[in-house]
Amino acid sequence: MIPLPVSLTVKRSRAAERMLGDAARNWIESEERAPGIHASDLLDARQAIYRKINPKTLPDRLVNIFLIGKVLHAFVLQTVDGITNVDIKTTDAGSYFSEKIGITYSPDKIVGGKVRELKTSRSYKAPDTIEDISHYLEQILVYLASTETRTAQLWVLYLNLRDEATGKLDPCFRGYDVEISEGDLAGLIEFCKTQKELIEKGVNLKDPKVAPLCREWLCNRKLCDYYDTCKPEGRYEPETPKKTKKVRKPQPGP
Repeated sequence: MIPLPVSLTVKRSRAAERMLGDAARNWIESEERAPGIHASDLLDARQAIYRKINPKTLPDRLVNIFLIGKVLHAFVLQTVDGITNVDIKTTDAGSYFSEKIGITYSPDKIVGGKVRELKTSRSYKAPDTIEDISHYLEQILVYLASTETRTAQLWVLYLNLRDEATGKLDPCFRGYDVEISEGDLAGLIEFCKTQKELIEKGVNLKDPKVAPLCREWLCNRKLCDYYDTCKPEGRYEPETPKKTKKVRKPQPGP
């Protein structure tokens, strides 16, 4: 072990943190999003309308999360193809357009005409039920409707999965085969068409509330920048004013 010199000092550098954060933001925001309505917009139509009529910059809290996800996507998806010189700007299969629904979609990978979607998770626990990965499955369902196919595969890289035997946290892959019936596929396509039409209507009217409430887990001040504007009916909780600390006045001396 190298002894630490007595003269050694270490100070937090906020300037370095700002530089790193700005660089991460510039890289993420440099990627051009396909115009029009995207598959992800259908998942939360009301929020999508807000974003289109009142766009906002990506919150700082999401920049590093997206940075990690995009880098891991590039490495995993390209190494699956045997590519050793990984291009970190290539993080999915590219954008496609669904003529039937009228939306753009960008799956992570298409193999033999079938969608393969990769997710990264910070969860310590592997899912036990479909509900535990429902937020991933909802996006895959939109891709199934867009590709007019019934089967897909979900890949999840858990970054901190806890080993039940040892209690240790280790990165671990989980894979899931996804399948729906022909009847459900037809219904799903119609649902996606309706969501897309609602978004168009809301944008034209500049009224996000033509669309139903977004998914409940997303409906809070921390995860939605439009929460206080939307005031989602039945869910809204006004922000609690921060308590100001009382300063005791000095008492006069004797």
